[in-house]
Formats: sequence, structure tokens, C-alpha cells
Amino acid sequence: MAEEILKEEEGHICTLTINRPEKKNALNEAALLQLGGVLNELKEEGRNRVVVLRGSGEKAFCSGVDLAGASVNTITALQYCLESLINYPAPVIAMIYGYSIGAGLDLAVIADFRLAAENACFGANLVKLGRIYYYTAIQRLINLVGMGAAKEMLLTGRLIDVRRAGELGLVNRVVSGAELPAAVYSLAREMAEENAPLAVKVTKRMISKLIADRKLSPAVEKELKAMAEAVHWSKDAAEGPLAFVEKRKPEFKGE
Repeated sequence: MAEEILKEEEGHICTLTINRPEKKNALNEAALLQLGGVLNELKEEGRNRVVVLRGSGEKAFCSGVDLAGASVNTITALQYCLESLINYPAPVIAMIYGYSIGAGLDLAVIADFRLAAENACFGANLVKLGRIYYYTAIQRLINLVGMGAAKEMLLTGRLIDVRRAGELGLVNRVVSGAELPAAVYSLAREMAEENAPLAVKVTKRMISKLIADRKLSPAVEKELKAMAEAVHWSKDAAEGPLAFVEKRKPEFKGE
């Protein structure tokens, strides 16, 4: 069986590849656990100064969570993976070809830099499935692109092309597909070889702390969790994925 996550180290740079091209690099439970585990191992070892995160091939960075066979355990694995990425101390560069959708969008948003090819597209289309983007992911998106852009993406559920993503500040740089690896690894080497690693890590940590200072109150967080659970267990939330699998238009009833 092929590895879900590939790891390649060169100098102080580690490349992690989501290796599910047949699924547009959608993340199943095994891939989520493996990605989170590898990140935690790298953090413990402490020798890598930059991580490059990408999807296998040039058609998709990550198309989200694999709905086939998804369960409560998949959600737990997703939380573990995202927390591992959030807590990784060194810079993370997302190398983005093609689709970056749902959880794939969140992976890109959590990364410190997003360099994208001209075929990249982004979205969180959960409203089209009767579901919602989780409130922590919404908060991260707002922090990155602002309220108006976040509403544009989340309330319409549309995919946006790389040009629009650049306008919204979602990506740091857009290059051709052929030029993307060179651009990514040039940035990675600059940080890994020319910058003081402790200064980089502490600066990243400071930025994270400054953002975390805006944390929600326990009461608001409890309310948001209850709202998310209500949508998650709604009839529309069951209808959306079913219609997707059956390749038909969903019949939403607002309940």
C-alpha cells in the first residue's frame, strides 16, 4: 500500500507530500493521522528550519476531507492534523497546484506562505453540501483575507481562481506551474540558510501569540460549537453529501 504522506528531507528543508492523487489528494483518516504525526516528529527532532507542504502531482493541493468512509474518527483525525500544523514552530510553505478546497483551503491558510501555480483554485463549498466551515477555520480565513473576502468565499461556496485569490490576499505569489518549484525552494532556502533559525521561530511564535490574543470567550465558543453541531446533524447536512455521491442536485429544506 502506498504511503499517504511522503517525506523528503534535504538540508534543513523538509517536503511533505499528500500522496493521494487519485482522490485529488483528499484526506482520509489515515492521511490526516500520518500528516499530523510526521509534523509532531519533525517538531520533536528540531532539525528542519522550513517545511514545504504540497499535494502529489499538479492537479490538486488538497481537495478537502475524503467524504467516502468519513466518520467521527475522521473529524478527530482532522483536528489532530490541523493542531499539529498550527503548532509547528518553523515556517511552512504551501506549494499549491490545482484545487485547494475545504480542509485543503484550511491547510493552506494555516501555512505561513502560499505560493500558487496559475491553475490553482480555492474554495470552501460546504454550504452547497448543507454543511458549514468550522468556526475556527472561519476565524483563520477572516484573519488572513478579512471579513468581506471571507463572506464572499463562504456564503457563496464558489471556487475562486488564482487571480481573484491574489486580489484577496489569499496567496503570496502566483507563478507558472513550471516555475513554482523554483520559487518555493528559493524562498525555503532563503529562510533555512540565510536567516537565524531561533529568530525566525520566535518571530513566528510572536505573531501567533498576537493573533491568539483575540481568542473567543468560553461562552461564545460554546455557542458557536452548538451552532455547528446543529447544522452538522441537520437533514440538509445528510442530504448534501448523499446528493454529491449520487451525482444529483441536492434538495435542501432548511432543516
